[in-house]
Amino acid sequence: MPADAVHPLEPPPAAPPGEAPPLDPETPVPDDPGPLEVPETLPPAPVEPSPDVLPAPEPEPV
Repeated sequence: MPADAVHPLEPPPAAPPGEAPPLDPETPVPDDPGPLEVPETLPPAPVEPSPDVLPAPEPEPV
């Protein structure tokens, strides 16, 4: 057994800052609430080009 192997009875190493800690296998998982109700939405509005965006220049014939 390698010396750096984690013993199964030891707690897992702490997660680095900014990351979620590893899940404890004995932690109860909350019941799945089921699919979320999605309210009906309007169809997306047509996208109009912004006046400050210029079309790409056409390549000049050589």
